[in-house]
Amino acid sequence: MRKILFLTMMVFSYINCTSQVNNDLIIKHIEHMSEKNNDEISDYSELIEAYWSLLENPININGDNIDQLAELKLISIFELEKIKTYRKEYGSFQIIEELFEVEGLDKTSVEIIKNIICFEDDNDSRISIKDLKYGKHKIISQIDQCLNKKKGYLDVDDSLLLNNINSIYLGSPYRLYLRYNYSYRDKLEYGFVVEKDPGEYLFKSSINDSIRMLLDGKCYSGFDFYTFHIVVHNFGFLFETLAIGDYKISFGQGLCMGSGMAMNAQGGSLLRRNKKITASKSANEAYYLRGIANTLKYNNFELSTFYSNKKIDANVLTYDSLSEVPLQISSLQQSGLHRTYNEIMDRKVVRQQLLGLNFSYRNARFQIGYTLHKTKLSAKVNPNSNIHNLFYFKGKELANQSIDFYYVTDRTLLYGEIAMSSNKGKAGLFGFTIQPVGYIDLNFLYRNYAKDYQCLYSNAYSAGSYPRNEEGLYLSSVISIAANWVYSTSIDFYRSDWFKSTAHSPSHGYDFNSQLNYQPNNNTLFFIEYRNRNKMDNTSRDDIFQKYLVEERYNMIRFHSAFQITSYITLKNRVEYHFNNDENGDYNSYLIYHDVIYNNTESQYSIAFRYEIFNAEKGSVYAYENDVLYAFAVGGLSGKGIRSYITGKIKILGNINISGKIGVTSYDNKREIGSGLETISNNWRCDCKLQIIWNF
Repeated sequence: MRKILFLTMMVFSYINCTSQVNNDLIIKHIEHMSEKNNDEISDYSELIEAYWSLLENPININGDNIDQLAELKLISIFELEKIKTYRKEYGSFQIIEELFEVEGLDKTSVEIIKNIICFEDDNDSRISIKDLKYGKHKIISQIDQCLNKKKGYLDVDDSLLLNNINSIYLGSPYRLYLRYNYSYRDKLEYGFVVEKDPGEYLFKSSINDSIRMLLDGKCYSGFDFYTFHIVVHNFGFLFETLAIGDYKISFGQGLCMGSGMAMNAQGGSLLRRNKKITASKSANEAYYLRGIANTLKYNNFELSTFYSNKKIDANVLTYDSLSEVPLQISSLQQSGLHRTYNEIMDRKVVRQQLLGLNFSYRNARFQIGYTLHKTKLSAKVNPNSNIHNLFYFKGKELANQSIDFYYVTDRTLLYGEIAMSSNKGKAGLFGFTIQPVGYIDLNFLYRNYAKDYQCLYSNAYSAGSYPRNEEGLYLSSVISIAANWVYSTSIDFYRSDWFKSTAHSPSHGYDFNSQLNYQPNNNTLFFIEYRNRNKMDNTSRDDIFQKYLVEERYNMIRFHSAFQITSYITLKNRVEYHFNNDENGDYNSYLIYHDVIYNNTESQYSIAFRYEIFNAEKGSVYAYENDVLYAFAVGGLSGKGIRSYITGKIKILGNINISGKIGVTSYDNKREIGSGLETISNNWRCDCKLQIIWNF
């Protein structure tokens, strides 16, 4: 059955592994993620990295790591099992055509994975030192900048500046990114990433003398963020994986430990087949661990241990009067931005140590695992006294443990995880997937996260930002109506029994999504999508005597078409309309865009152009944008106006890719854009990017 995948095709489009048209079935999932999180700028680089890694280091279809195909939702768990069964009965695959003979393996799935797999005997999976010279090197450099002058970069008189020390950004307006990576197949990789966000400074000598004196020991020189990694797989007897430096780690369904970004298929199963230890190669400054991790494997048993020691950002409440070491903090910061005096003062003020293990048993059909870890902070967390913070983590130490499992047959899948934090807060989720016939998938997920469940590295599925204070039921189906028609639908009911920052009373809601895809061939795609969301939120009319909730209703209908009219040219069109309601009445929004994409594989260059019209009375509308390599842009547009952009890529000297993007947004109903230090004092803004990639 045709999958509703996400992200994959977007990555593939850059190197022509598949049609531009197929991208659109994938892109909508990330747009939904952005809508859910209300992100103006979302960092989905982790997801992009996962797929690019497969393109550069194909999976051996005859090896043990083919589970990655299901982990990344490139194929279903049922299709994975059918591949393993066929391999057990008939031996190793030798050519791609053999995959078409696997009963129950969808032909679309084969087309998707054929460019990211290889056919090798798996007799010798260990690393040979002499073969490391055949590894691949990659250097990526990138600069981004908004060309408009923002309020945070305006010149301020010294006397006025000292009276309002946070009235400017201390650094330059451009973002710098540099990355080096070496990889040898899927056995060894190492590298580093350095980054400076817009507004952060490179050299402390560039800071105003008065501010530099106030910052004292907090001043630094060089890039704001550094990350490095070494990850080795199958390097010796019993040793499955060894990671040194910065890494990410996930177990089970991410309820107890999930430091990476979650991947869920729109309308499909929510099972997470987590790849346990991976290198941290993104510029995300929060969700990673720094230290050492390893996995030992013996037959069907695995033991993973991990240790992390790093300094993290936090809002400091009190300092030790003598040592000036933070004693109490109100919250942990995760933005990774250090542009103003206050943001720099919150930078790396608390040391976080984490020690843990995972023990698991797995055979062909069944897996069970146990995870335990403990986090220790150098300062005590003491959240603000708001009522919704009553059950938040307090103190310096937090322990978490969980048991996870899954069981799969040819047509059914059971999975789940039960977790508990050291304060006795509990959380659990249980999922069930059934395939009654080959063209229907039915999915069920029940979750119950107590209001007092506490975990700093949890990313299990939830309607809210974090898995706590929530009970929910998710139902979905994916039906292949005919050869070229796929209908998917899902509904998620949820409720919270305690207060949230956005709801000062117990609340409930639901999210319904339905989509019909028609793809007569690889060059043509149509889909229509309807979404209905109902949630409860604080009223804007609250007074000091009473707070109450109001229902907010969100409805969206989207029409999308894509045509690859020649081998080089693809046209895409979208029209979507939002009709919503809140306490102030009805309001509507719409978005219309047209894409022209030219991709000349023979001359090694491509160009993409978009013209977009939008009108969002309240909130934002979201649309995926073509971007430079290794980047994924989903812009949130609010107000009324026009946006257009152009991207281009060219390959020179056989191994150097140069790509760039410039976009302009013009507003009809605004005299200034943004707020605070991000304010632009006109009705338009222009952003540009330049990227150079050298492969050798």
